[in-house]
Amino acid sequence: MRTKIIDRVVISGAKGFVGKNLRKFLSVNGISSIPISRQNFKKNKFPSLKNSLHFVHLAGVGSESVNQDSFVQVNIELTKTVINLCKKNNIKNIIYFSGLGVSKNSRSSYFISKFNAEQLIKNSGLQYTIFRPSYILGNDDYLTKNISKQLIKKQVLVPGSGKFLLQPISIDDVCMCINAALHSSKFSNKIIDLVGPNEITFQNLIKKSVSSKIKIKKINLELAYKKALNDINFEYGVEDLNILVGNYVGNHKKLQNLCDFKFKKIESLNA
Repeated sequence: MRTKIIDRVVISGAKGFVGKNLRKFLSVNGISSIPISRQNFKKNKFPSLKNSLHFVHLAGVGSESVNQDSFVQVNIELTKTVINLCKKNNIKNIIYFSGLGVSKNSRSSYFISKFNAEQLIKNSGLQYTIFRPSYILGNDDYLTKNISKQLIKKQVLVPGSGKFLLQPISIDDVCMCINAALHSSKFSNKIIDLVGPNEITFQNLIKKSVSSKIKIKKINLELAYKKALNDINFEYGVEDLNILVGNYVGNHKKLQNLCDFKFKKIESLNA
């Protein structure tokens, strides 16, 4: 196995859940990082990226509305800017966070934008690793925050049957996978499902995560989509539902073969 030389790592989306945890992980392991914020992109002003060999592109958007950045603006146009920054600053390698379930046959607007971003990276001439993550669990993750908000009402809504499968992965394992991709050429020019070792239904994940005193209330899937389209305060957005009911599971064996550490099992994850 050929080992890469690590200097500074540039991170977009550095203030997000994954970005904050990754920066802390890298710092503990003696690797400095340069955060790039949404404001840097908006103002087209960036810190010095000198002596940076890797760009971890985490910035993205998973929901779309009139008042928010669109999928095209963030997931595609920001990716174009990242590629240009890499070429301008002689950064040779991009690690990109796409999404589990992304494919050329995707119908979801979110997945289509992520697939197009993947194609931009693959055709950029740069070295790349594209991770397609499932739900990432840890302190203050998206799913946990969503469930916590619902707990105020002493119940958690489960769209549809609740029997659709997820394959969550811990934030600690995610950081270790990114670190492995920074150090090893085994990850070069690959698209990899970033998933944990176990599959679980959404309903069982909720049951595992909340007190038995909390009511789990199922909502008809068609009604859930209707509410997502018309009620800004509804617990799930349209793309949340698309991802949630998609039965998206991945190839953990491929990921495990690339990594030399043991992944956390579902029993040790907290949603």
